Amino acid sequence: MRRAPGVQGLDGKWELPGGKIEFGETPEQAIVREIREELGITVAPRRMLPYLHTNLWEYEHAFQHVVLACYECDLQEDLLFGPPQGARWFRLGDIDFDLTLPGTREFVSLAADHTDFDEVCIQFEYVDPSKNTSKQFTVATQPTLYSHYGLVKYWGRTGQWSRMKVEEYGSPTELDERILETAKRRLAHGYHIRALQGPRHYKILMRIVELAKQRNEYCPAPTLS
Repeated sequence: MRRAPGVQGLDGKWELPGGKIEFGETPEQAIVREIREELGITVAPRRMLPYLHTNLWEYEHAFQHVVLACYECDLQEDLLFGPPQGARWFRLGDIDFDLTLPGTREFVSLAADHTDFDEVCIQFEYVDPSKNTSKQFTVATQPTLYSHYGLVKYWGRTGQWSRMKVEEYGSPTELDERILETAKRRLAHGYHIRALQGPRHYKILMRIVELAKQRNEYCPAPTLS
């Protein structure tokens, strides 16, 4: 979040970073540009939150009617030396919404309460004793900007996520098949399962547990919601 400039009575309050769409831009292009200009980081828009907030600002010589849309974004490139002056990261529980601009509470609450975010998450690990190294591979379901059935993959050396890939599918059946196929491939390549989480009714998790047992691999009990 950053300190909001320029509006009488609200100057210095916290707001979500962003700005106005320039002529010829899409909303997604605008948010990428604005975040880069204001915070010096690169983001990838994932989805627009299902809420529009309207404000009417009164200036000395004009009124301005603003319609605000908010995007959830994935962080692509972080700053090496922290956020710029007048901006900071907040934990959700540390935000005092009385010190934020109108609309901030609604946008943050929608993002935090989205039940599909990382609803299913499976973590794999491969240990190479000859080199004393290990690699991680994680798959997590979450809606994307263009599809409700998105799958995000992270992989790299332990503690160093080096790559990420987002896949989108047209139906929950296609997504389930991809998750199961990914688990089969990881187990076949010597990975073991470190953690599983997902809804209690999600049968794919139990099928993956059975796959691990068939290979005599240790598999922790799933964390069910």
